Amino acid sequence: AKNSLPYLARRAEQSYAAPALARELKEQYQVLHRIAEDLQAAVMQVRMVPLSVCFERAGRLVRDLSRKLDKPAELTQEGEDTEADKSIVDRLGDPLLHLLRNSMDHGLEPIAARAAAGKPRQGALRLRASRVEEQLVIEMSDDGQGIDPARIRRSAVAKGLMDEAQAQALSAEQAQALIFAPGFSTAAVVSDVSGRGVGMDVVRRDIEALGGTVTLRSQVGQGTTVTLAVPLTM
Repeated sequence: AKNSLPYLARRAEQSYAAPALARELKEQYQVLHRIAEDLQAAVMQVRMVPLSVCFERAGRLVRDLSRKLDKPAELTQEGEDTEADKSIVDRLGDPLLHLLRNSMDHGLEPIAARAAAGKPRQGALRLRASRVEEQLVIEMSDDGQGIDPARIRRSAVAKGLMDEAQAQALSAEQAQALIFAPGFSTAAVVSDVSGRGVGMDVVRRDIEALGGTVTLRSQVGQGTTVTLAVPLTM
């Protein structure tokens, strides 16, 4: 309705030779334009909620899994007061919880293995959220065993995804990115914690459905960081 006023102003000026009326219509258009923008901003602000809504669930999950898996772990949270549209925050919950389950189950080593590697007995997990321009960026990191490219290559060949030559031609980053392939897993035993038919491919699919991206950095023996970047609003 607002955008029809400039059209009416042109008609008043060109078809009816009424420049004074056209000028008044343009002035009213500017008034309506400001009101509409203010209204949109107010509605968007009402819809904004802090990420603490889903970060709270993350803390409970880590405590429960620490006991269940006998893997002491501490979760550090940063930026939980960062705000995004409620629809975005609601749909981030499941991907974030799966990333945490994956870190606890496959990322962090058992106590004995951490001791042998000279690491603290307690694993370290971190959830960090920030706003970068018009995007919400969330980093989920752990100080676990990391993703071994060689192991990924062997698994890819064993699953028939590629032959040995193709696997060896992959860079470390390309090999690690294969964990986002549908159904891909290097776990010898599927657990009831993170291997319930929901893989990293589902995490990527859910984030891309929001118009976002998923990136991964991992170093063997030092840990893994997964970064989610999604728009602040749909």
